[in-house]
Amino acid sequence: MKRLLLTAVLSALMIAEVHAESFTISDIRVNGLQRVSAGSVFGALPLNVGDQADDRRLVES
Repeated sequence: MKRLLLTAVLSALMIAEVHAESFTISDIRVNGLQRVSAGSVFGALPLNVGDQADDRRLVES
């Protein structure tokens, strides 16, 4: 029983370490544009330079 509890606690701690903290977007680059303008791409992005982002926000965008 103690071993099971220890395993559960260690697993929970490892999962908590996986989540990244939020960060500020400092640069967005798009390479290889041929038929679409950069303005169209940046206009369609839900995130902008200077925004705060985290794992949840990146998945939602």
